[in-house]
Amino acid sequence: MTSTTPGTPPSTDRRWIVVAVLGCAAFVALGAWAYGLFDGMIDLRVYRLGGSVLLDRASLYDAQLPGSGLPFTYPPFAAIAMVPLAVVPWGVALVVWTTISVLCIGLIWRAALPANAWSLAPNPWRERRIVVLAALTGLSLLLEPVWQTIQFGQINLLLTAMILLDLVRPANAKWRGFWVGVTIGVKLTPLPFLAFLLITKQWRAFRNAVLGLLATMAIGFAVVPHQSWEYWTVVIRNANRVGGLAYTANQSFMGFLSRLGDEASWVKPVWFLLSAIFGLAVLWLARKYWLADERVTAISVMALAVLYASPVSWSHHWVWIIPLGISLIRAVHREWGTKPALITGILWYGLFVLRSIWWVPFRDDRELSWTVWQSIPGNSHLILGLLAFLTLAYTSRSLPGASAAAEAPAKQG
Repeated sequence: MTSTTPGTPPSTDRRWIVVAVLGCAAFVALGAWAYGLFDGMIDLRVYRLGGSVLLDRASLYDAQLPGSGLPFTYPPFAAIAMVPLAVVPWGVALVVWTTISVLCIGLIWRAALPANAWSLAPNPWRERRIVVLAALTGLSLLLEPVWQTIQFGQINLLLTAMILLDLVRPANAKWRGFWVGVTIGVKLTPLPFLAFLLITKQWRAFRNAVLGLLATMAIGFAVVPHQSWEYWTVVIRNANRVGGLAYTANQSFMGFLSRLGDEASWVKPVWFLLSAIFGLAVLWLARKYWLADERVTAISVMALAVLYASPVSWSHHWVWIIPLGISLIRAVHREWGTKPALITGILWYGLFVLRSIWWVPFRDDRELSWTVWQSIPGNSHLILGLLAFLTLAYTSRSLPGASAAAEAPAKQG
């Protein structure tokens, strides 16, 4: 995360990395104790359930977490990957998993910030990038999606970092795109990124992503063939398995429509139509930014398609607001200057700190009786995401053309 200065042996940097990881683990352990997380993290418990069920040779998709009844809803490869967390004590699993998530926040900031951001920083901070990244990482814990991911023990920060770090690499990087496929094999939500690779003509990355997905499926069929067949033919089609669609935390088109019409017959057709229209608009805009070599923005815009079109996008899936916010700031700065960009950044991240989706009645289907005014904070993630999309679409008119970008690429991350 820091560049090697002349005369500094590489081992010094490695020692700093070890110190940073151990320091982060100590911070996580103390924070988990202070906030009572050792008694929570229900999603991490579900991940461990998947690993334990495989070790016990039991039925993966019939098992339920004791006390909550939550099922394991992920592909078989995810359960295989969680076996190491299942064999260690709970406290160890919690600290290791949360440390990985916190470190991923720093990696997301590092990948999303443009290279010239450091040159614009005040001189004392240019050589202290790790301090700045650590501060940004700590402040990011205040963001509703990030904190929800941490307190539930979710996997979202890891998947976001994997996708972002994979796709911002140079086009000729070895096996670029492979890790995108692996993320799909762990949790299906990144699937629309395959369409993004196709429409931007990233043929090699698309091939590698498909190979990554097929590799996870092959491992699943090799280890648990019957349960793999059950997942890919039956479980995958049951969206209700993951919980109530109308719940306020479901910040997707389906969540919004379910809060309006509950289980009415028109909900699914309208959801499909909205998702298709928005998905095509997102692909158009993401392609436009990609051809202008605004890679982080293109990837972040594509993430909006994932969040809106997925039947279930819990609020903790919205950790993409970190790179999306940077993209929004850059776009506003390009169009209107520094002061509006600063205000945009404060408003964007500040509104997610407010956690307004929890200001209104929720749970036990109380979302079905929201007033118009209650539906505004109750759907605030969706509203903010749409405003970001419209802003990026408007400011895209000032992007350089594809040919100019090809001649003078502006590298990010």
